[in-house]
Amino acid sequence: MEREFNRVNLRGIYRILTEIAKGNFAFQIKRTDHKDELEGLHVYANQTSEELYRNRHQFLWLNRNTEAMLIRTANFLLDKNLKVIDFSYKHLNHIKVDPNTILGNAFSELLVRKFQPTWQKNMKKFMASKKQSFHMLLEYHFDELLQINLHTVVSRLTGVKEGKYIVTSYLMDISKGFYSELPRDSEIKTFSKWDQKLFHEIHIYIVQHLDEPPKTLDQLAMLFNTNEYKIKTGFKEIFGCTPMQYYNRQRIRQCKILIENTSLSLKEISIKMGFSSYPHFSKSFKKETHVTPRFYKKITRNS
Repeated sequence: MEREFNRVNLRGIYRILTEIAKGNFAFQIKRTDHKDELEGLHVYANQTSEELYRNRHQFLWLNRNTEAMLIRTANFLLDKNLKVIDFSYKHLNHIKVDPNTILGNAFSELLVRKFQPTWQKNMKKFMASKKQSFHMLLEYHFDELLQINLHTVVSRLTGVKEGKYIVTSYLMDISKGFYSELPRDSEIKTFSKWDQKLFHEIHIYIVQHLDEPPKTLDQLAMLFNTNEYKIKTGFKEIFGCTPMQYYNRQRIRQCKILIENTSLSLKEISIKMGFSSYPHFSKSFKKETHVTPRFYKKITRNS
């Protein structure tokens, strides 16, 4: 029996978004035996939190001006009509946001007026495409701290019958003097603001193009006007792996979500995610997960 997307049933989603906003990426929603859209949403949220936890070191960058920049997030869950059905945002000064000004409203109404046409245009194009996510800049009018160009990722919620979307905007919380308090022998690396922006943009590009063949290091270097060595060493320092490894992990992660929460066949999933053939998909999947897609589908569907 399908559970309704009401406030009671969405408590787990609300909690995990709150924990993510606070920087607690270890929190997980307790799974149930249901095989409905809501359970698919729980799976997606847990895997997102797990991915953030594995790469949590990327959310603390140090620049050469001795500032520590901690990324906070504003998260919104949208229904098929792009209305807000849940959100999580913690004001830096602990000022409460009235939920009645956000819940049930069209997401565009939360934005500064000049950003509304751009949002509507980009979402119309995105909803008609097969992409899993895209990146844009947004400003919100309900909080003055959000009235700056915020890097925002809009993701399609995979595995639900009706379209649902997650919007995550990133807000930098800057603290002076942090670096000067670190031990002199600290191994924490420093990056210039330009490098921080570069690696973040490469990360966004990879996530947005998972259904396409991966770019080589020299192709990424040409695309982002830098050199291969900087990408290879800097990206690995922040994300813990090379761009190619990150691409493969994210691609297989998306395949796992599709296997667990959709009725697509394994061959359809391999085509959807841009693999050249099913054997290529099966080999890549097994290399990353140590099991075949067929076996993974069997154990997840029978669990």
